[in-house]
Amino acid sequence: MTRLTLHPDAEERLRRYLQPALEVIAQETLTFLREKLNQPGEGIHHPGLPNPSSNPGEYPAKQSGALLACLGKEQLADGAWVVGALNSVAPVPPEAWALEFPEPPRSPINRTTDHGARPWLSKALGDTELHSRLRAALNALQ
Repeated sequence: MTRLTLHPDAEERLRRYLQPALEVIAQETLTFLREKLNQPGEGIHHPGLPNPSSNPGEYPAKQSGALLACLGKEQLADGAWVVGALNSVAPVPPEAWALEFPEPPRSPINRTTDHGARPWLSKALGDTELHSRLRAALNALQ
């Protein structure tokens, strides 16, 4: 049986080479989310709201700006990055979770109406536009 022996500092070398890519992914994801959540929707313009609401399947329309204000990215101690609504950036409004999940546990907001939730983070994870932008950003590193 052949046994693979890694260089003693292989983990550190790998981390050093991967960190620029991980940071680019985090930044591009944050930029993408800020763009998508800073737009009016294509739905009904309800009285008292600054913008038309979003339709089901769209990213949530910008209304108060509270969700947009708490978007950020942070590097964790292990080198991983988190991107999304972060209390360390600004208080995350309960609407952030209610948009993603129709009935968030212990939430004062319930979105189980016929209008449904407006999942923004899970939508971004599967968004082909974001995937293309991430590939382009990573290719620019090479």
